[in-house]
Amino acid sequence: MHVELRHLRYFVAVAEELNFSRAAERMHVAQPALSAQIRALERQLGCELFSRTTRKVELTPSGEMLLDDAREILARADDAIAKLQAVSRGERGQIRVGFAAHGAGEVGTEVLRRFADAYPSIATELVNASSLEELQTQLVERKSDVAFVWLPLLYEELEAEPVLTEHKYVALCVDHRLAGVAEVHAADLVDEPIVAPWEHFPAAFLATWFGALRPEGRRDRDLHAISVEESLAFVSTGRAVYCVPESVSRFYPRPDVLFRRIVDSAPVQVAVAWHAQNTNPVVLSFVDTARAVSADPIQNVPS
Repeated sequence: MHVELRHLRYFVAVAEELNFSRAAERMHVAQPALSAQIRALERQLGCELFSRTTRKVELTPSGEMLLDDAREILARADDAIAKLQAVSRGERGQIRVGFAAHGAGEVGTEVLRRFADAYPSIATELVNASSLEELQTQLVERKSDVAFVWLPLLYEELEAEPVLTEHKYVALCVDHRLAGVAEVHAADLVDEPIVAPWEHFPAAFLATWFGALRPEGRRDRDLHAISVEESLAFVSTGRAVYCVPESVSRFYPRPDVLFRRIVDSAPVQVAVAWHAQNTNPVVLSFVDTARAVSADPIQNVPS
């Protein structure tokens, strides 16, 4: 026996209206067609669902028994369809968001907040990465769906939406020779030992972050560290300086470390990135949210 949902919808309409004309109008079908569908349903079930006279229509005991079940079946079917449609529109489901250190600073926090407010039915999982390169490899390996990354992109499979542009700053110990100046130049730092995740920095990142400071790459006196906390610990003892985006100065304040802007160094960009072949529809919803946040005039963009 095969009972279609449309048969149940017709039945419920008649059962609630107890009038074939009103039920037909409600279902936007002709009354003869509706009557034929009800008769077909009765033949399938092998029982009468309505008793009909010229004056009124009533549910039979069999019809009364079917009504509650039919309503529940239709409600569950409608709910399932609504869920699937929400998923296809990127309004329901789950998303894994990659981040490292402080993510994209205040902008990243605002993206996550607005996304949670706009899509409460989407579960968000934060996926930590230990390095800037790992943020992108996680996307390539499908360990995350989107990520707050620092440009440039390292893999052609990835796409990105820039959300923040930041000045470069240098972290210095409080008694460093440059501690008394408000801003520094790249030339002031050329001979300083630099702490960085050297072993995890591809050539493209080296050029972006260090430019003229290390055109030949890491020097013997430079120190290796992966995390922001470890790098700032080296800085606090005066063993090295540390190049960071401006937001690090706000998210990692320390009494033994000063931050100074590098005035002649090109700014860096943070973007929301994703794999071009990621089919999760929630990704587009997240990117749209990030795009809206980045367009907000409250964002500070270096001139």
